[in-house]
Amino acid sequence: MIKYIVEQDAEKDVFPEPFARTIKILAAPWTLGTKGVLLLTDEIQPRNSSNPHVHEDKEEVFFFISGKGRVRVDNEEIEVGPGYCVLVPMGSVHEVFNDDDNILRFVAVVSPPFTYEEFELSHGKDGKTEVDRSQA
Repeated sequence: MIKYIVEQDAEKDVFPEPFARTIKILAAPWTLGTKGVLLLTDEIQPRNSSNPHVHEDKEEVFFFISGKGRVRVDNEEIEVGPGYCVLVPMGSVHEVFNDDDNILRFVAVVSPPFTYEEFELSHGKDGKTEVDRSQA
């Protein structure tokens, strides 16, 4: 049996400023029953960012679809736009910035996948962060 989800029907996880973004988890253990990967879409609102955070035992890849912004991984930073693919190694503090007036949209793939609880803890829900911004 084929398992699938349509992005427009996926549950939204909406975060408040200064980390205003909308995440839709498409492929995860709790959505499609994945074992080795998590896939999500992320839309960061203009002039906002993701919270600085780290995944000690997970690597993450971002693929940018639209908008312009920056990605910081540990102490390095690059500008990104459509077509850019960025690797975040395990244990790296990372953050995505949208300095533009348009939404920054990308796909993220995480392996091994988060549990639902790990995702909530690490992604700054309700303005809380796992890593202090001064460390990023």
